Amino acid sequence: MTYSLYLAHINDTHSHFESSLLHFNVQLQQTKYRIDASCGGYAKIATAIAEHRSQAAKEQHPFIFLHAGDSFQGSLYFSCFEGRANAKLLNLLQPDAMTIGNHEFDLGNNPISEFIANVNFPVLAGNMDLSEEDQNKERPLRPHANLLRYDNQRNIAQYLLKPLADKQLAIVGITLDLMHQIGCPDSDCLFHNAIETTRATVKHLHEQGIKHIIVLSHLGYSGDLQLAEQVDGISIIVGGHSHTLTGDFSKLDVPSVEQQTVTVNRTLILQAGKHAESIGLEKLTFNSDGEVIAQQGGISFLIGENWHAYQGEDRVNEEQRADIAKYLKDSKLFYNVKPDTAISDIINKQYKPAVDKMRQRIVCHLSKPLHHTRLPTKQWPMGSEIAPLVSEGFFVAASKDQNIDFAMHNAGGVRISLKQGPLTQAEICGRLLPFEIKIVSYLVLGKNLRLAIEGAINNATSNGVVGTGDGSYPYLYNLRFSYDQDAILGQRISELMLFKNGVWQRINDEAAYRGVSSAYTLAGKEGYDALLTSIEHFEHPITMSGSFVALAKQRNW
Repeated sequence: MTYSLYLAHINDTHSHFESSLLHFNVQLQQTKYRIDASCGGYAKIATAIAEHRSQAAKEQHPFIFLHAGDSFQGSLYFSCFEGRANAKLLNLLQPDAMTIGNHEFDLGNNPISEFIANVNFPVLAGNMDLSEEDQNKERPLRPHANLLRYDNQRNIAQYLLKPLADKQLAIVGITLDLMHQIGCPDSDCLFHNAIETTRATVKHLHEQGIKHIIVLSHLGYSGDLQLAEQVDGISIIVGGHSHTLTGDFSKLDVPSVEQQTVTVNRTLILQAGKHAESIGLEKLTFNSDGEVIAQQGGISFLIGENWHAYQGEDRVNEEQRADIAKYLKDSKLFYNVKPDTAISDIINKQYKPAVDKMRQRIVCHLSKPLHHTRLPTKQWPMGSEIAPLVSEGFFVAASKDQNIDFAMHNAGGVRISLKQGPLTQAEICGRLLPFEIKIVSYLVLGKNLRLAIEGAINNATSNGVVGTGDGSYPYLYNLRFSYDQDAILGQRISELMLFKNGVWQRINDEAAYRGVSSAYTLAGKEGYDALLTSIEHFEHPITMSGSFVALAKQRNW
């Protein structure tokens, strides 16, 4: 006997409620065209889901809609509403389940806890262990009945069951087990090994006679491949985190896995890109052992009538446009839909006005461009012009609450250079510092501060370590130092000086100093692990972008 399921899935939507302008290159009849198209957005997603759900009902097959994590961050909508708009709009899309991504923890546990309290669907993180969670804090996660987490009694993930004809379909949510290295969850929020948790859970399900199993994953595409290789008996992995398009989009000059179907160890692996631009819409057929034996559909970009086409620099003529319109209608790489008017109205009336105000609100006027580079270069021997100003913003904002000695920020936390002229709040919050992360002050010994600065530079330059990229390079306020790349590991920072009481003073290795950084950096990411020795953490009631906005209002750069 075979079993059919209609599946819809999205991932890494990152608060992109409106459509995004995308560029595609296509070749039709030996002629190359560029298509600029307004793709995706929650209103188009709603229509696509409704149509897929309706088709499932006509054929009397079950329908499931899944979100593979990272709904938070990424747009001005999150800057304005910090997850509240995400909850309301996702409720309207009616997912059957969502797993928790790393960006759901960027502001600690409070926003994701509030989000879970406000959604009417299950939120899954089956390897998240809350057995040590403080139940007296403001918004603990453990009391949420719709949060499916690690089951400490059975040492497996809690899972969701759905009917599948005379069988049951299990949905298991698994997120990054190294969450504390990439996100900012509270310290009492623990994560078990993703593969071991999944293996134990699948074994348990098989013992219950349940063989149709979907793992809703936020491990990234390479993590999904590894999971499928090492755990037998998974029917499908619906993934997120790496923004991967499973399918062959090479004809559009869009990066993808360039395989129509990805199957590893009899497990089908799916991931639907990013930013609500595209969606996975499949009809899947299983055998009685839970293996997918047929797949119709796949990942498609959500497109409507708002597109333009060019041959070189010129707009196409009417005949060419008609040919391209037919291609867009017939191609399986695109799904043509009209936006859902109810969701469009909610976005435009309830949320967009606040975002538009940010786009119009001029914070200051820059008298010259400000350049950002992650590492110092020959042209920019002091490195970024902007990152030290971001650190200064941290310092000024935190100094309102405490006596602060220095501020420190990583280069990768700053995303763009700034042009001369008016600087808007939207430019700061949406592009310069797009991740809404709080700033935190702390006490750290001089010797550990020295190690943190060295560790960040070692990581950025892969000097004696396997680095994670140049985004870790440190930019400071009220500190200066010398770095000797040829010195012994752990002894590369010399002349570490603090500006205090109008003079530069040498840092005492055994003295404690109060610094301020982003919660991300303070969590010891990317070479900053020496900051894990810090104490007396104080979270300030302002984010990175908020502190820069406040500073920019005071300065005339």
